[in-house]
Amino acid sequence: MMTTMTLDRFDELASAYGAAIFLWPAEDQPAAEALAAASPEAQAVLARERALDAALDEWEAPEPSQALMARILGDAAEVSAVQAAAVAEPPPVAEKPGFLTRFFGDIGWRPAGAMTACLAIGFAVGLSGTPDSASTDDTALAAQDNAVIATFFGDEDESDPFDLEML
Repeated sequence: MMTTMTLDRFDELASAYGAAIFLWPAEDQPAAEALAAASPEAQAVLARERALDAALDEWEAPEPSQALMARILGDAAEVSAVQAAAVAEPPPVAEKPGFLTRFFGDIGWRPAGAMTACLAIGFAVGLSGTPDSASTDDTALAAQDNAVIATFFGDEDESDPFDLEML
């Protein structure tokens, strides 16, 4: 399907891609060829672009000056020296992770270890205490239990705590 092309679009494509229509986008080539064959303005645009293309093809870059070459080579030598120094230094060796770090990640084992040590010491101190010789006697223990029960449940006072007449 061929679409029509405006002269402005033709000029825009010629400025972007040059006078060779076969180098233009494929969808624009049929319409551009039709406009170039029918329009003298389009042919003038192509002539202008052919002249520019020819001038660009004949242009040669000037030889660099000796000062520029010396500066480029000096910078290259400096970069090479920096890279050589960087290669000469061995890379830092990463510290091998410990057993727990490999399984659980780095979650700060020092505080957890300190808390575990405190817990173990407290447990050991609590278990290492020796009972008094008087409390090992069965009758003494029974008397102690009875005294505690009497204190809390009040064996001597048989009154009802909810009795309103006593108030």
